[in-house]
Amino acid sequence: MNKIRVLTVDWQGEDRAKEHLFIHRQPLAALQNPQAASLPAADCLLLPADQLAAISPRAQAIIGLPVIIALPGRDDTSAIADVLDRADSFLFADDSVETRLAILAAAVRPHGHGEVREISNGTARTIHALSADAGRIAEALAKLAAQPPVAPDEVAIDAALVRRILKLRRERTRFLPAEIFADPAWDMLLDLTAARLEDKQVPVSSLCIAAAVPTTTALRWIRSLSEAGLLERSTDPRDARRTWIGLTPSAADAMLAWLRLFASQFAPRG
Repeated sequence: MNKIRVLTVDWQGEDRAKEHLFIHRQPLAALQNPQAASLPAADCLLLPADQLAAISPRAQAIIGLPVIIALPGRDDTSAIADVLDRADSFLFADDSVETRLAILAAAVRPHGHGEVREISNGTARTIHALSADAGRIAEALAKLAAQPPVAPDEVAIDAALVRRILKLRRERTRFLPAEIFADPAWDMLLDLTAARLEDKQVPVSSLCIAAAVPTTTALRWIRSLSEAGLLERSTDPRDARRTWIGLTPSAADAMLAWLRLFASQFAPRG
């Protein structure tokens, strides 16, 4: 493939991938005031979270490149909380070279929206960041979506039902240790389903809170679920500096199919 042109201030990790990358280093001041600077042509902007925090959303919009944040190895939420909703993707300190290249390539040439992708069809082989758990979720939802659905007029599904499920999941910690119930992927999918039914937009930062796990753990899951074809990003049409995250159409169909099946088990029987 063609080399990916990366605009950065400083990024530790490119040495092992030089044959695939053109690294364009610029002073931070040039990115803070891009109108006065002559920036080289690039495919993406890659910066540590604290450096992106120093660049205003307006300057970022002027630069106009996909933004990838290189996250610290520790779960330092204070360093990334203000920039989560301004990034197109994330790199983690322990990512392999193959994963970094795949994430950069995906940000530059995003996947089209569409069906939940089967892991056996190549996702796990080409995007090494995808976790096995996210892959299993994608496969399970794809199979569920393919099953004959419960008729919509038989079982009513609304956001209140989904919120009750989430509340009950939280109530478990009153009786048993919270750490045995960590399931951020399912919490995210339920939260996004409720938001979709409420016709609400969800930023990445809010989804991390809904996951009820450390922020960097939540971001790993968001990235994995995105690569599994379950989540997609969209730009706020009123503010191009802000992005939302939601379910792909196929993932939404699968979640509603499961909710109808769930609700049907508790519906009054004549």
